[in-house]
Amino acid sequence: MTVVKQIKARETQDIVKKSSESIKTVVVLCLPRSGSSLLAGILYRLGVWMGELKDMRLGRHTNIYGNYENQDFYRANLKILARAKSTTLSWADIPDDAKVKDAVTYFRPLLKGLIEKNSKKLWGWKDPVCVFALPYYEDLLPNPCYIALKRNVDSVVKSHMESGRFLEWHNTMRYMVRYMNIVTLFRIFIRILKYYITKGMLFNNFDAIKKIKNEGYKRIDEFIRTRKHITIIFEEMVKNPRQTIEQIIKFLEINPTQKQINKAIGFIDPNEIHH
Repeated sequence: MTVVKQIKARETQDIVKKSSESIKTVVVLCLPRSGSSLLAGILYRLGVWMGELKDMRLGRHTNIYGNYENQDFYRANLKILARAKSTTLSWADIPDDAKVKDAVTYFRPLLKGLIEKNSKKLWGWKDPVCVFALPYYEDLLPNPCYIALKRNVDSVVKSHMESGRFLEWHNTMRYMVRYMNIVTLFRIFIRILKYYITKGMLFNNFDAIKKIKNEGYKRIDEFIRTRKHITIIFEEMVKNPRQTIEQIIKFLEINPTQKQINKAIGFIDPNEIHH
């Protein structure tokens, strides 16, 4: 390589690096039923692009204000977990790491395309179980900033069991049809049925679910240990929203307007805080 080409290559790398650093990718690391929709809604109101507005409102069968999930990443993560043969798509099981890694490798072109499509100056997403796949594609993310959300485990389990009642399954299955075809859903149903026959009804087993939740939080702790992050405590977020919002603003180094801050605080509805 000539000196001129070396200089041009170095300049190109510098431009790419500078472009990447000007972007902030905000990823919420959480577990199902831990209050992540509330946190994502707050981020959205503070100016973090978490997905299309119409997508934020989906999932009202579990959250009256919507799940605030970027549908591109939610769908991609479901595909990864389905290919990895996760019994309940990580809702009530810990997927096999090797299978998840293989699934991420298979869907890597898709993930790369979704990141390029969604990347903005300040953007991100939340998915309650993305921590299992994220380690295998985080290298694709421009300047990731991780926000770990923690909640009292017993409260998470109680909320989980409430939403996992058999009477709620029809709403869940109807919701999931938009993401997976009938064949895939049927295969997942068969895996859950086999689990039920051999080990019992997992969704109603408090101790079993608690063990899974503790393992999930352990995974989050291990992942963020050496990465740029903050930890938000759900109970503190509800009790002292202004303090939590100030923590987020400082971490992301953003300057929302007072109107945005007020909207973020106003998004917290004590009547919708379950368990």
